[in-house]
Amino acid sequence: MTRAFGTSRAPVTPLAIVAAASLAAGMCVAARPSAGPLIAAGAVGAMLSLNWRHGVMLLLVVLPFSGVPVFMGGTAGLGLRDAAIILPLYIAFALALTRDTAMTMPRMGIAAPALAAFAALVLVHVPLSQTAVVGAIATKVWLAYIPMLALGYSYVRRIDDFDRVLHVTALVGLIPAAVAIGEWYFATQHSAIVHGHWQNDFGPFRLLYGGFYDTARGGAVAFPAPNHRFVIPRIPSTFTSVTQYYGFALVAFAAGLSQALRHGGRGWTLCAITLGLGAIASGSRLAYVSVPLMTAAAVILAGPSRRQVTIFALIAGAGTAVGVLFVATVFDVLALMPGHLMVEAETALNALRASGASHVIGRGTGWDTQSALRYGGSADKQYIENWYAKASLELGFFGLATIVIVMASLSTRLLTSVRRMEPQARRLAAPVAVLLVGTVVTLFKGPLIDVDPLNVYFWLFTGMLLGVARLPAATPPAAAGDAYASNAHPPERVAS
Repeated sequence: MTRAFGTSRAPVTPLAIVAAASLAAGMCVAARPSAGPLIAAGAVGAMLSLNWRHGVMLLLVVLPFSGVPVFMGGTAGLGLRDAAIILPLYIAFALALTRDTAMTMPRMGIAAPALAAFAALVLVHVPLSQTAVVGAIATKVWLAYIPMLALGYSYVRRIDDFDRVLHVTALVGLIPAAVAIGEWYFATQHSAIVHGHWQNDFGPFRLLYGGFYDTARGGAVAFPAPNHRFVIPRIPSTFTSVTQYYGFALVAFAAGLSQALRHGGRGWTLCAITLGLGAIASGSRLAYVSVPLMTAAAVILAGPSRRQVTIFALIAGAGTAVGVLFVATVFDVLALMPGHLMVEAETALNALRASGASHVIGRGTGWDTQSALRYGGSADKQYIENWYAKASLELGFFGLATIVIVMASLSTRLLTSVRRMEPQARRLAAPVAVLLVGTVVTLFKGPLIDVDPLNVYFWLFTGMLLGVARLPAATPPAAAGDAYASNAHPPERVAS
């Protein structure tokens, strides 16, 4: 039986943590009985996370349902995942590293010092925050999930580890996708304007949200401006917002596409099609572009064979058929997207110019971080639709420069590593690399990486891809000898 940490002669640490978690759970239930189910679930999650490798799999199962704790317990459920799973997971991983320091952070070249400098700038700018709470929350948003890089890197000991992660992500992702497609159907049939506000009708899926339903059901995109010919309902699925669901839907689609490209078969192809349709059903206009572009880019990066081209054709054909039969506006929206994207690009560039021209030093950590402003007691409510402009506004020119170096370096390293992998590994990794690099690009549109659960997936999957690239089984010897190719070095023992 594998221990989370410690040895057979020193079992005190895990037992002490379990006892403390049980005591804390009991005290919390006594203080707030209505949150009992959440607290009990959190205690169980914390105990399971004490084995850090098991904790990673638990996290992957929980992430697709990030909104459920909020539906059950309101704002009390917002921090449940972090408190019950991620924090114990970090502690267990750190303790494991005290026994085996062979694997920590992946080799990232210039991205490593740039990331360290960026983290330092976030902390230095905290005293400039509107309130102490705003600074603390914004620091969490910027930095809390970056350690997933090391965790994901260490998790991958063989290609099958990464394959299993994507396998689980794709299968579990079918549930939110099915919910989204069902909600889209009812919303397009029965939604209407009520008292001047658009109200979606999710049919029987309303039962999922409990008292949160009135918040979840509101929202649609009137498109295009200014005549608003189409109304696209915004679908949150198992999340608290369409932005959260859209970010997850892209992750799940990348995982499904990865499985279809590597393993083939009608089952995985159908899974990828369903996940792609689930992403489009989110109501995010960007999904109409990102899903087909991700598919094409992943097939090209994977090194298209006859099987890959066939899978691409099946996904494209099925998507088109469904669009013709059930999504009457899909082609109209696609026809209008180029003009919309030009407007969005102009808006993003203008925001970046304005932030660079007027905020050389930066206004302070959290100045434009939405969750920090909402829960930090600030009266200011800014929103810049450009994550890089947000970095410049909060952290100044040097904050922008360091994070651009990090993102550009990681993107280049990931694409280079995937191109040099063996065919089977490349097919597995290509959709994830496209997802991550695509996320870096779309940050010009908005701060998607600040939003659950993509904030976790981005850093975790980046670490895992770098971990796959170092494996001798994934990279041919000639490429493995190139230090830039994939963090190449001999396989190392990993603490379990």
